[in-house]
Amino acid sequence: MKKILAILLALTMIFALSAVSASADDADDFHIDLTYSDVFNPAEWNYKAAELFAEAVTERTEGHITVTFHGLNELDCYRDSVVHAENGDNWIGLEEPSLFADWVGDCAVLVGPMLYNNDAEYNYVMDSDLVADVIARLAEENIHILDTHYSFGYRSVVTNKDIYTPADLNGVKLRSTTASLFIKTIECLGATPVPMSFTECLSSISSGVVDGFEGSTSTLAGAGAPYELVKKVALTNHFIATRWLFMAQDVYESIPEKWRDILDECAVEFGMWEQTSCAEDEAVQIEKMKTEDGVTWNEVDLDAFTEACAPVYDWIVEEYGANPDLHQQLVDLIADFRAGQAA
Repeated sequence: MKKILAILLALTMIFALSAVSASADDADDFHIDLTYSDVFNPAEWNYKAAELFAEAVTERTEGHITVTFHGLNELDCYRDSVVHAENGDNWIGLEEPSLFADWVGDCAVLVGPMLYNNDAEYNYVMDSDLVADVIARLAEENIHILDTHYSFGYRSVVTNKDIYTPADLNGVKLRSTTASLFIKTIECLGATPVPMSFTECLSSISSGVVDGFEGSTSTLAGAGAPYELVKKVALTNHFIATRWLFMAQDVYESIPEKWRDILDECAVEFGMWEQTSCAEDEAVQIEKMKTEDGVTWNEVDLDAFTEACAPVYDWIVEEYGANPDLHQQLVDLIADFRAGQAA
């Protein structure tokens, strides 16, 4: 009996070693080319983080995963980028999270207006079971979220007009992204949204098509020098400026674990790199634009803007079939975090 058990144990070890060897061989023989697209320009944090991510994945996987990055809206962006994942293409994108609401409506609630005060609150929510559930449901739609931390500050209203309340935005035309959440929120803020790519925004300000835009400090200080055209920032901070890094779920699962682990590590590393780098640089950018470029910042009636944006959450439920309780669950979750921070 002992001899039989010894033989069975030996056979088990042989099979296990063979499986490990086969897995190693699979990894060594594996190669995939991934195309990475986003809309940003070289002066912006998303572009910088994307370049570093693409280089790091290609180098650390020894070329078994080759990531080729295209910025500046050269290839498909926005919703068209997400469709590449849905279709199972060898594609990586970096897009505003509400764009995923066409597949899982709750995504729009997670980044709704007047929700977060700082990155710590946002990160806390992103690490919660609520978000894990949303990410799992996106995977069922063949959309794999690699990381949620590609954030670059908070979005405020940037014009040449003094803005303190929603009434002050009456008749003001603001450039909007094509994302429906942004269009609806700008309407509720009190302005008239004009959807377009940001590559068109500066010429549109110059020609009077729009009066300004809503965006982050890094966007205001970015390529094309928007601060030369618009000089007044009303600190609505209505959205966290964030993007989610994603790819096709089936493509992700096809990558051997050895290389997939590196892909995962790089995704988180450079998301956090962008978030922290931008936060550290923002004060420097603001001081420069104040002293050298004549840009001003003013506080606003946040309670008035929060009340004005409340209907956005009802609209999300109606438009996308989102969980009607999720917004309050997020508010409670963030309140608990704030209480813990204050204790």
